[in-house]
Amino acid sequence: MKLDLRRILVWVAAVVVLVAASASFADGADCDHGQSPRNVDPRQRPSLYALTGADSFIGQVDADSLTYLPRAGGPPETLYRCGQHYHFPIENHQGCNGEPLGAEEAMAHDAAVPPPGSWVEVHTVYAAQRAAPEDCDPETLSCCTAPPFLVRAFNARVTAEGEAGEIVPPGGRPLAEWSGSTTGPDTGPGQCKPAALWSFRLDCELTVSTAQLARFKHADPARPLQTGERLSRDLTMVGP
Repeated sequence: MKLDLRRILVWVAAVVVLVAASASFADGADCDHGQSPRNVDPRQRPSLYALTGADSFIGQVDADSLTYLPRAGGPPETLYRCGQHYHFPIENHQGCNGEPLGAEEAMAHDAAVPPPGSWVEVHTVYAAQRAAPEDCDPETLSCCTAPPFLVRAFNARVTAEGEAGEIVPPGGRPLAEWSGSTTGPDTGPGQCKPAALWSFRLDCELTVSTAQLARFKHADPARPLQTGERLSRDLTMVGP
């Protein structure tokens, strides 16, 4: 009986070690850059933000490109718009009332576009080089062919009213900016996605219409919020 108990204890200890190792891998400490999405709620205390400032890493913005201004210094770089898509449910959380619609509801939703009142997250992506739209799918990242990659993002309520025009990333501030990664559902536990810069417009009053969302082939599912060692330490509040 004592021998059996000893074997059981050894087996339990081995299981604990394996579980701890798996948790460490899933925590993403082996990623060489931060991961996204993240909680960017400006009202949370203690503050989630490591830095505050008046300067965005985005300079001039045109319809088809923007100027990227590296925070670490160096020359400005022109990045070209290479895609746009939206997520339902949302990925980054900013703490708006009623946000977000639960993932279970989103998965059960079978309409062509999310219903009015839902929260969606729109991503407009830029890259140093891009492929011709006819050679790739601009609702994925396949048109974005060379880093750095930069995502202008915002969350919005879906409305039944509104025109069917293109979704234009909102200007203005405040912005949450950080270094992270591309997003979308993981293909395995602890996945490290490619590096990407983020500029997220903080605003709980933004909307998009069902007609605007109908321009897309589908909504992208969401990657879970990243936490702990998977997050970069440079989350910056860019104010007026």
